[in-house]
Amino acid sequence: MKKQLLTVAAFLFGFTAMLTAQNTTKEAQARAWIKSNARELKINSDADLNLRFSRKSLSGETLRFQQMVNGVPVFDSELVVHFSPNGEITHTDFNVVKDLGTINTVPQISKEKAVAISDKEIGVSGMVTFQENKLFVYTKLGTPKLVYRTVTSFEEKSGSWEVIIDAANGQVLSVKDVAIYCGSDSHDGHAHSKEEGGTKNQKYFMPVEKAEALAFETGSAMVFLSDPLSAAHVAYGTTGYVDGNDADTAQLNAQRVNVTLPQVENTAGTYKLKSSYVEIKNLENPNKGLFTQASPDFAFTRNQDGFEAANVFYHTDNSLRYINETLGIPCVQNVDNSHANVLWFDPSGENGADNSHYSNGTLVFGEGCVDDGEDGDVIWHELGHGLHDWLTGGSLSQVNGLSEGSGDYWAQSHSRALNQWQSTDAAYHYMFSWDGHNTCWGGRTTNYAAVYPGGLVNQVHSDGQIWATVLMKIWDVIGRTKTDKAFLEGLSMTNSATNQQNAAIAVRQAAIDMNYPCEDIKTMTQKFAAAGYTMPAVALRINCPGDQTVTADGSGNYTVPSFASITNAISQNCDAVVTQSPAVGAIVGVGTHTVTMTATSGTSVNCTFNLIVNTNLGTEDFVKNSFLVYPNPASSTLTIKGDGFENEEVEIYNMLGQKVMQRALITNESSIDVSKLASGVYTLYFVNAKVSNKFVKQ
Repeated sequence: MKKQLLTVAAFLFGFTAMLTAQNTTKEAQARAWIKSNARELKINSDADLNLRFSRKSLSGETLRFQQMVNGVPVFDSELVVHFSPNGEITHTDFNVVKDLGTINTVPQISKEKAVAISDKEIGVSGMVTFQENKLFVYTKLGTPKLVYRTVTSFEEKSGSWEVIIDAANGQVLSVKDVAIYCGSDSHDGHAHSKEEGGTKNQKYFMPVEKAEALAFETGSAMVFLSDPLSAAHVAYGTTGYVDGNDADTAQLNAQRVNVTLPQVENTAGTYKLKSSYVEIKNLENPNKGLFTQASPDFAFTRNQDGFEAANVFYHTDNSLRYINETLGIPCVQNVDNSHANVLWFDPSGENGADNSHYSNGTLVFGEGCVDDGEDGDVIWHELGHGLHDWLTGGSLSQVNGLSEGSGDYWAQSHSRALNQWQSTDAAYHYMFSWDGHNTCWGGRTTNYAAVYPGGLVNQVHSDGQIWATVLMKIWDVIGRTKTDKAFLEGLSMTNSATNQQNAAIAVRQAAIDMNYPCEDIKTMTQKFAAAGYTMPAVALRINCPGDQTVTADGSGNYTVPSFASITNAISQNCDAVVTQSPAVGAIVGVGTHTVTMTATSGTSVNCTFNLIVNTNLGTEDFVKNSFLVYPNPASSTLTIKGDGFENEEVEIYNMLGQKVMQRALITNESSIDVSKLASGVYTLYFVNAKVSNKFVKQ
C-alpha cells in the first residue's frame, strides 16, 4: 500500500507539471518559432515535441519542449524557448536527437517487472525514500532503445541509483549513482559499475504524509553564520580551531550565533525543524533522530548531533527565503510531489562518509572529518544543485561542471556577503573554508586561474571553478543582488546539455531582459570574455516599456517626461543616444498619445507605445458645472442631463486609464448605451468643460 501511495504521488506531480505547462499563452508563438527554425534544429515537425514545463519569473517566461517518439519521451532531450517580459523571444537552447529511425515503443516487460529487476540489481533494502520508474527512448548507449529508467534512493546505501533496463527483454544496460556530490573528483569516490548490486532484501517506503494545515512558530538556534574560521578570521589548526573528532572547544563554541528561525513546526507542544521550505528527515544511515523537543529554541554545541541539524535547517531555510521573498524569484522543490514542495534534508547520512549530495529534492550531509553540516559553504553549495534542478524543471546540466560551479558560486555569494575576509586574504576566495583547506581535503577556490575552454580538465569539480570564478568577478563589480538574480534567472533558461559558454550567454540575457543598466551588461560581457567565453555582440535595443498611464494636472494637461531611463537603451559600448516624440517638455492633454523612442548607435531602432493621460479625478470643481448623470449604478443606459452641453464631447475611461468609449452630446439631455461595458467603476470625462464624474456599471 505504501508503494501505491508513492506511485500516486508521482502521478500527481506529473499532472501538476502538465497543468503548469498548459497555463501559458506563449505555446503557439513558441511553436511558430520552432517551425521556422526546424532545419537548424534538425527536427521534422514540432508535432514531435511536447510542452512539459513552463516558468514565469522576473526575466520573462521559459517554455520547455521534450522530443517524443509515438508519445514516449526521448531521454535527456529538450528545446527551450525564452520570452522576455515584453513577449519577445530572446533566448533559445536545444538538445534534440536527430535520425532516430524506426523504434518499437511497445514494452515487452511490465513496469513492475522492471522495478523488481532494478531492486535486485542494486540490492534495495530497508526504507526506500525515493523511487521513480519511467519509459524512455534512450540514446546514451549507441543504438536507440526503448528502456525503463528506474531511480531509487534508500537508507541502507548512500546515493541515488539509476538502473537502465531494456524494455524488450529486461536486460540491465547500465547502473550508476546519479546523486550530485560536493567533493572533488578524486574525493567523492562514487563511480560505480553495474556489478556492484547485491541481492534483493525486504524494503518499505517512506510514508507519504497527508497534507494538512501546519502550526508554525518563531524559533531560534545556535549556528555558524558561515563557518567558525571565517567568523574568527583564523586558519585551520589555530589553537582551538581543529575538528578534533567533533569535540567542543571554547573557541569553536564562541563562534556560534543565536539566530531567529522564522518558522518551526509545533505539533501539540513538540517542536520540529520544519518550515514552509525545508524539513528534517532521516534518509540515510546513520539514523540519529529528528531532534524534536519541547522548546522552539534549538541551542546545541558542535559536539551534539543536533547542532548540524539546526545549522543545515537555518542555512537552507534562509537561502530559500532570500530567493523567494527578498529577490522575488519563485523557486521551491518541485521534483518530488510527495514533499509538497518542501526540501528534505538529512544532517547525518552518507553512512558516515566525508561527503554530501543532492538528489531528487533531498540533501544528505556526511560526517567524516569535519561534519559537512557545520560548514555553510557545503550547505549552500549542495542547495545550489537543487536550485539548478528546480529552476530547469529537472534539467540540471553537469557539462563542463556547470552545476558544480553554480553550487560554488551560490555558496561564495552568501559567505562573501558577510564581509568576514578582506580581498587581500587568500581565504577571501576559499570554498569550504572549514570543511576543506585542511588535513581533511584541499577545498576549492573562486580565484581559479584557468580560462575557458582551454583550461578544462574534464573533471566537473575542477572545471566548475572557472564558472564560479567569473561569476564572483561580476559580483565584485555589480553586487550580490543583481548577480544573484541574473545567475538564477539565467540558469532557468538552460537545459541538461548546456555548457558554460551557453550559460554565460543565458545569464547576460537574463540581465538584459530584467532591464539592467547598460553598464552592468557591459561589465558582464567584459568579465565573461576575459574568462574565455565567446560573447555575441549585444544588438542595439530598447527595452520598450509598454503603455504608460498618467494623470493630468488641474488644467487637464500633462508635461511629457524623458522615458530614456525606462527604455534603457542597450548597445555594445553603452553609447546609444535616445530621442523621443513628443519631445521632453511637450504639453499634451487628456487622451491617448503615441510616443516614439529612437535609439541610435551607428544604426537606429524604434520603440512605440501609448501615453494615456487620464483626468485629475480628485481636484475638479463640479459645482461650476450643473449636470446630472443617472442612473448610478447603470446596467444598460447612462443619461446625462444639464445646461450648456450642446456640442460637448465625453470620454469614458476604465480604472486602468484606458479610453473605452467616446460620444458627442447633441442636446442638454443625452443617453449613452453602456450595456457592452464590463462591470466595474468608470470615469466620465467632459472634454471641453474639463470635468469628470465616476459611475458604476453593473
